[in-house]
Amino acid sequence: MWRDVVHAPDADSALALVAFLALVVDPMTEHKIAHVTPVVVVLSAVTALPLTARRRHPLGVLALVVPLLLVCLAVFHPNSATVGVTMCLVFTVGMEGDRLRSLLVGGLMAPVVASAVLLTSPGHRVELLEFVAYLALVLGSLAAGEAVRARGALTRAIAEDAARERIAQTQAQGYSERLGLANEVHDIVGHALVAIQVQASAAAHLQRRNPGTTSPETMDGIAATAAEALADLRSTLTTLRTPAESAPLHPAQDVTELRQLLNGVEAAGLGVRLAVGAPVPDTVSPAVAHAGYRIVQEGLTNVLRHSTARFARVRVEVDGAEMIVEVADDGPQRAGGTAGSRRGIPGMAERATAVGGVFEAGPDDRGGWLVRARIPLAGRPR
Repeated sequence: MWRDVVHAPDADSALALVAFLALVVDPMTEHKIAHVTPVVVVLSAVTALPLTARRRHPLGVLALVVPLLLVCLAVFHPNSATVGVTMCLVFTVGMEGDRLRSLLVGGLMAPVVASAVLLTSPGHRVELLEFVAYLALVLGSLAAGEAVRARGALTRAIAEDAARERIAQTQAQGYSERLGLANEVHDIVGHALVAIQVQASAAAHLQRRNPGTTSPETMDGIAATAAEALADLRSTLTTLRTPAESAPLHPAQDVTELRQLLNGVEAAGLGVRLAVGAPVPDTVSPAVAHAGYRIVQEGLTNVLRHSTARFARVRVEVDGAEMIVEVADDGPQRAGGTAGSRRGIPGMAERATAVGGVFEAGPDDRGGWLVRARIPLAGRPR
């Protein structure tokens, strides 16, 4: 804040006025002149006026004002004011100028001004201690300006790093949200389309073998599957809107709602046996419960899509502080299938790891395919 005040244009004008008054009054208070003459006023004004541009051209103002100060010293001896103005100039050079060049020029000006102050004093007596004191004052001002410049550069660098980190975090969060939404849409649409495709294929096959035997129940099952998928999709896509625009149509599904999912899968022609061990507690993280539901859904979708099995097993139980989710089938891979090489397996793995769990998938010792996830009930540790 104080730096902004120092940098204000009005502050530069005020500083020039103070320098002018100091150059005029200093020799009178030291009894080096009896009264103020027009020459003193003009020289003081000409010397002080360039200070208004000290921030824009620090080295140029220093190079212009120092010779003028030497003239003032020779004419009316404003020793203390000269040292003060020089300190202000070298401080500005250290704070605003190019580092190496500013330090070099400012450092060379310091002994010149200190020597001139002593040499132009009445009697021309040169005291070593006084010379060292003047030199220390000027060089100290230069060092102070450099310290302020370095601190400002460090502050700006820290602010820039923090801004880059915030941008990176925002981008990472956006990517994570997009990935989560993509997984949701994939699971909803993929599961529904596979179920519809299986039911429609079965109905078409039955119709070809026995024309006129397609049952309304088959069509009703297809319609119900499509309606449920559309409801889930609408609920998921409302997350893209602001809360004022819309709220989710229904809460995210979790492992306590598997029966409705299994009924839809069975309607598609796949028998499913659900084994529930120790019940999932109500205190389980919603993200964990939803991940378990989606893993079961995608696992059964993969069975419908890639396996020749007519039966699948689903196991959900709590083992200590973990929830175990398994989906297994008892049939070989469908001819031309690519189980495990599409989006299903990576999507299930991402869901499990996103909440701190582990995932594995591979051939079952019964000749089918097995997917298993172990997920901490509390979710990913923070």
